[in-house]
Amino acid sequence: MQTHNRTAIRIPSLAALALAACLLAQQAPPAEAQALTAATVEKIKDAVVLIDVALTTPQGETGGSGSGFVISPNGHIITNAHVVSMVTQDEAGGTVVATDRTVQVVFHPGTAQEKVFPAQVLREHHEHDLALLKIEAATPVYLDLADSDAVAETSAIYACGHPLGLREISIRTGTVTAHRTWEGKPYIEHDASAEEGNSGGPVVLPDARVVGVHTLTLVSSGMMTKFAIPSNVVTAWLATDVADDPPLPIPGKVIRELLANSNLNYEDAGEGSFSIPYDNDVTLIAHEYDDFLRLYCELGQLPGGERLLQGMAALEALRFNYSDPVGRLSVWEPEEGDLRLYWECQIPMSTATGEYLRTIADVGALQVARWGAVLRAEQPEEPTSLYPGGTEEEIAAMVEHLGQQIADTGLTHEKNDRTFEIPYDNDVTVRSTIYQGMVWTYAYTGGMPGDSTAAQGQIAIELLKRNWDDPLGRLSLDGDNDVCWESQVPSTCLTPDYIAIVAGTAASQVAGFIETYGQIPFNG
Repeated sequence: MQTHNRTAIRIPSLAALALAACLLAQQAPPAEAQALTAATVEKIKDAVVLIDVALTTPQGETGGSGSGFVISPNGHIITNAHVVSMVTQDEAGGTVVATDRTVQVVFHPGTAQEKVFPAQVLREHHEHDLALLKIEAATPVYLDLADSDAVAETSAIYACGHPLGLREISIRTGTVTAHRTWEGKPYIEHDASAEEGNSGGPVVLPDARVVGVHTLTLVSSGMMTKFAIPSNVVTAWLATDVADDPPLPIPGKVIRELLANSNLNYEDAGEGSFSIPYDNDVTLIAHEYDDFLRLYCELGQLPGGERLLQGMAALEALRFNYSDPVGRLSVWEPEEGDLRLYWECQIPMSTATGEYLRTIADVGALQVARWGAVLRAEQPEEPTSLYPGGTEEEIAAMVEHLGQQIADTGLTHEKNDRTFEIPYDNDVTVRSTIYQGMVWTYAYTGGMPGDSTAAQGQIAIELLKRNWDDPLGRLSLDGDNDVCWESQVPSTCLTPDYIAIVAGTAASQVAGFIETYGQIPFNG
C-alpha cells in the first residue's frame, strides 16, 4: 500500500531483511524476457485497477492506495487486506483505528479512459492478506486464476499494478524464483520490480492468468525479494463461506494477552497501546507495529538546545547504546530540526511471550533511568544487573544451543572459539556469541566517520535517526570509538528464524552504512 499524509514512515518490511539477505546466493537464473502480445497487454490494462482508500481517524483524514484486479464479469475485485484495512499507523509508529473508510476503484487511471467506481468490501481475511471488493458495474474483462502449484521456478511472470501510487499502470517482467514458505505461509517468490503501491496487484503468466497476488517486498542491501500470495490460496479462500473468515484484527488484543501473562502493571492507553508505569517514575508504552512488539519511552528533544551541542549528546547516546542489553536510543525527526529522542525495543511478534515482554520492559525502565543519570553528569551504575548472566557451565550450554540454532537456519558459518562467524555475499561478516547470558549478534562498520568531533556529532545524529528505522538492532559506539551494529536477545527467546532475521538485518544495515560513509579505518 502507498500511504499519504505521512511526514515520517517507519519501514515495516525491514522485519524480513534476513530472508532477503540469506537468499542472495539462492536466486534462480532469470528466464529470457518475452514481449506480451498487444491483446494480452490490453486485457491486463482493462482488468488491473488502482484502489484509493480514504480513512477517517480521530487524528484527521488519511489514506493510501494499492492495486487490484478483476476476477469476474460481475464487478468482483481482489486486493490485499492491508490495502483496505481500517487499522493504520501514525507518524510516530503508533496504531490508529479509523472510524470510517471510503474505497474507490479506478480503471485506466491517468488516461482519457479513466473511470472511478465506489467499492464495497465484501470480505477481508487478514491472515491471508486478501480482500474481495465489489463494484456495481459490469466487468466483461477479467483475469483467470492459474494453478500456482504447477508453475515452475524460472517461469516468466509479469508484476502488474500501480507502484508508489503512480496513476498509469506498470507491467514489469521477472521470473518465479521459488515456491517459498515464510513465517509458516506459502508464497510465490519472484524478482519482478515491485514497490509500495503494487500491493494487491496480480503477478501473471504470459497468457495473463494470475499466479499470485503481490503482497510483500523484502529489502536487503543490493537486492529486493518479492512475495506474492499463491493463486491457489485465493481460489481456496473464495470457495469458503464468508462466515468462516476470521474476525477482523482487534488492535491491542495480542499485546493485552502478553501483558496479562507478564505480571506487569499496565493501563489501556487506547488505540491498541498500553502504558506500563514503574516506581522510578518511568512509563513505557507497548503496542504492536506491523509484525513487531514495540516498547518505547519518549525522552523529549535531543539534549543540547543547538545543533553542535546536540551532536555531542548524540555521540554520548551512541556510546550509551553499546551498554544496552536489549534496546537502543534513537531519534525521530518529524520536521526539520525537531529531533526527538526515544528509548525503544522491538521484537518480532512471532517470538514475543509474556516473559520476554517483562524482560525488555524491566530493562527499558532501568535504561531510561540510567540515561537520566548521564544527563545529570552522574556516573550511571553498570548495567550488569540487567543481564541474565550464568555459570561457566550454563554459558557453555548456551553457546552449544546457539550453534545448533545457527545450523538450523541453513546459514553458512564457522565457529571461532565461542563466536560464530556468518559471511554474507555483500562482504559483511556477522558474528554471534554469548555475552553475559545474552545472544550478542554484531557486525562492525569501522571507525566513527567524521574528521572532527563536531563533524562526528552531526553524523551521530544521523546514525540515531538510522536507529529509528531499524527493525531489530542499533548502531552504537564502543570504547575505541568504532561503530558497531548489534542486537542482544535473551538466549531462551531465540529461535532459528529469529537469529536469521537478526543476522540478515546486521549484514544489510552494515552494508548500507558503508555505502553511505565508506570504509573507515578502525581505531581499536
